[in-house]
Amino acid sequence: MKKHIGIAALAAVVFASSALAAVTVKNNSEGAREAALTHKMFDHPLTNVVPVKDVRVVISTDQIMHSCCMPPSLVVAGDVVNIDSHPINYVKLIFSFEDKRGKVVHAETIYNSQAVSMGEDAEVSRMLNEKPHFDPLKPGAKDTFSFSIPMPLLPRFSKVELFPEVVSE
Repeated sequence: MKKHIGIAALAAVVFASSALAAVTVKNNSEGAREAALTHKMFDHPLTNVVPVKDVRVVISTDQIMHSCCMPPSLVVAGDVVNIDSHPINYVKLIFSFEDKRGKVVHAETIYNSQAVSMGEDAEVSRMLNEKPHFDPLKPGAKDTFSFSIPMPLLPRFSKVELFPEVVSE
């Protein structure tokens, strides 16, 4: 009788350990699938800043933001620093989204925060009775920028480049 109980106990341990191993493999497989799906849904190529001699651009945020009330948006924000010895009027920041073949599939232009009115629509400027204006950046001065676009408006892209263009007169 003890022999049968011992065999039954051994069989139960073997069965339980193999079942546990199957569950562990299944969980790892599900975890990998979930990680791949999360990567596919929420990951994106990070923005590559093309350096220029007059200004340094530092990106502090480059992520897809999610909200309960609106579609996910790509948000890129950071600082522009005047590294030239002369003041600059403003920095025009051009975002270029490219596909796998290097073809530009979307582009957006924004300005540093102190010159954000430079990007206003002519009709909006007319309605507000305002002219575009900017506060020049002195040598060594820093300003911010912020770019946001809903993901559904972006075609599929494989690369993002940010081209800073210094405007000084």
